Amino acid sequence: MRGEWVYNAGFYNKEQCDYIIEKALAIEPEATKLGYSGEVADDSYRKSVVRWIHPNNEDLKFLFDDYWKFLISINKEWYGFNVTHLPYLQFTEYDESYQGEYKSHQDVFWINDSPYHRKITGIIQLSGETSYDGGDLCLENCSELPPEIIRNIGTMITFPSFVQHRLTPITKGKRYSLVGWFEGPKFT
Repeated sequence: MRGEWVYNAGFYNKEQCDYIIEKALAIEPEATKLGYSGEVADDSYRKSVVRWIHPNNEDLKFLFDDYWKFLISINKEWYGFNVTHLPYLQFTEYDESYQGEYKSHQDVFWINDSPYHRKITGIIQLSGETSYDGGDLCLENCSELPPEIIRNIGTMITFPSFVQHRLTPITKGKRYSLVGWFEGPKFT
């Protein structure tokens, strides 16, 4: 654990990750878009396929409870943000066939009409570390993430949503991850 990012190796085991993948793949996919309201499609910047998981999804609603339990403890110990909700989760697929990647970005939309800001990003590694090449999560201007841990299946990593980060291009295989953004009143 670090102050800039926190991880939990083995948040889920392989069987749980396989179950999440199976159920999430049954959800209708969407091409990824950029921006607060998802109005910009720019595959030179982000190449991936997403599926949205909502709290009313009977097969996957347990994810929201699990995310919150972890968040409560790490937020109290490390971040201290005012977080109030987790509206949805994003199941993301990055594939070698289109060289899936996401260039440097942050997850906070500073200018919008929402009363909330994303405060903490939580990413769960669903794919096994040997099922793909490339696809490394890099946090910019932070201490280096330990690849031998964060690429392990079932590991969750959290970091403040305003931290610049990127995912390097997938060069072989496919990477699945689950992303949640804990929101709260706008930063002031």
